[in-house]
Amino acid sequence: VFAARPITDVTFTPRANAAAQKLTFYPTARSPRYEYRGVMPLHFLDTSGNPVAEAVIPPEIREALLLFMPVSGEAKADGLRYRVAVLDDSALRHGAGGMAIINLSGLTLGGTVNQTKVALKPGLNPTVAVGRSARVMCRTEVKGKSYQSYASTFQLTPKQRALLILFPPFYKGSLEVQSRLLVDEAR
Repeated sequence: VFAARPITDVTFTPRANAAAQKLTFYPTARSPRYEYRGVMPLHFLDTSGNPVAEAVIPPEIREALLLFMPVSGEAKADGLRYRVAVLDDSALRHGAGGMAIINLSGLTLGGTVNQTKVALKPGLNPTVAVGRSARVMCRTEVKGKSYQSYASTFQLTPKQRALLILFPPFYKGSLEVQSRLLVDEAR
């Protein structure tokens, strides 16, 4: 699991007749691995037992990364505090030397990853082979003008892979997206 801002009070029941297990969120990394065996949707509760989120993991996904995002305003009508994006995180989909970008920014973004041009659709985008380093530049267009929304360079060791998550800008009207880069060893 991962959240842009760590969450402290979320639990789930890993299988029937098991005790609830508390989730651990880290600010710049994936959590420890969790296993779930049961029916869908997977329900998440706060420590008082109130529902806070749910996720449906498709049967073809064996290793999922669950991204928790706070829900606000009218979207909270169902009483859930978080929306959960389910991503296929298997090593076959995203191996060493690769980088996937998840565009949750709400902006139409395009740019380059090293010398490769990219047009980022909302959600998970195809993995890009970057090798041991990547220079990422993203721009958005507003009223016919192009503005830089994100730029960064990062390094990987031969066994590492990267997941770049682009979140909405912190300030309303801003075009600079928030980001988290998760780097881990490909299995």
